[in-house]
Amino acid sequence: MSEPDAPVVIIVPGDLHLTEPGLDNVKAARWMVGEANGLIRPDFVQFIGDNVQDATEAQFRLFDDLRGGLKVPHYALVGDHDVKGDPGASGFRRHVGEPYGAVSLRGFRFLRLDTQEARPLGLSAAQVGWFRGEVDGALTRGERVVVFQHNYPYQIWEDFAGPGVDDWRAVVQTRRVEAIVCGHTHYGQVANDGRNVAVATRSIGDPEGGPPGYTLLYLRGDDLAVTFRPVDERGPVVLVTHPRERLLATGPRHVVRGADRVVVRAWPWPGVAALRSRIDDGDWSDLEGLGDGHWSGPLPGDRLAKGGHTLEVVAVGASGDEARQSLGFVVDPTGRYTAVPEARPVVSSTAFC
Repeated sequence: MSEPDAPVVIIVPGDLHLTEPGLDNVKAARWMVGEANGLIRPDFVQFIGDNVQDATEAQFRLFDDLRGGLKVPHYALVGDHDVKGDPGASGFRRHVGEPYGAVSLRGFRFLRLDTQEARPLGLSAAQVGWFRGEVDGALTRGERVVVFQHNYPYQIWEDFAGPGVDDWRAVVQTRRVEAIVCGHTHYGQVANDGRNVAVATRSIGDPEGGPPGYTLLYLRGDDLAVTFRPVDERGPVVLVTHPRERLLATGPRHVVRGADRVVVRAWPWPGVAALRSRIDDGDWSDLEGLGDGHWSGPLPGDRLAKGGHTLEVVAVGASGDEARQSLGFVVDPTGRYTAVPEARPVVSSTAFC
């Protein structure tokens, strides 16, 4: 796979809430560092805010030590706990750097926002202007935009409202944004509002709805794939990268129109011995390894009925352990598609926010 066509792979750990060494959240965070260095080897790790609990010097030094163990690039943004008693984010700036910024990689522009310029939520006029200009500039250059921010627009029991938020909404509702990736919720969720996909990563420090872990993002052209790797999971990781999952589909470019290909990324590479797939309740078929961690096989979209279908994949590790994924995708030979707002899982209560 040539460099311009190569995917971008990102690890997004949940809110760390670091306080002192030796606690379970530190152990989980160090496990994530080990997976990043030895298994996934992403293009970068994006810390999603609430990196520390009380914004003390000792806590930021603990975060510095954790980040120092990464052998891949990383970035961090500000959460509400990172500016506790420090509204100017001076501690974050001293240890980490500027609270918002951007980086381009393989046709994508990744924007890091600081949604804590007002409490409990807000963006300054200066940052909103920077955000709007960054999005417009990226789209003019033909780059696709991914937004990282701490606050999740669909957090239950909390208002996504404050200075600059209406202007933020005007940007993401009138420009094409590939994904908005967040923390803050403590629970994990993926939401599709009919135009944008938003992903909330389950907390490492105070997880709700399951064990802590990290979100794994895969982006390449029109393909966007997301999975969550929990700390108690061992063995290979498998991720269908094409076709695009229905929950992540926001328009016609994300549906299958005819004969196509199943594409799957599996880790470790090398180290996965075989990969099989099936559509709906059909027969299993072997996928072909492409030699770079990707596996592929025919997707007979020209023979599938219009509407929703299910794709299942199973990866078999060298030692015989397995990893599975099942997802729904959409077929329409006319290429028409309107997304229906949806969130998964449905969350109706939370203990933390």
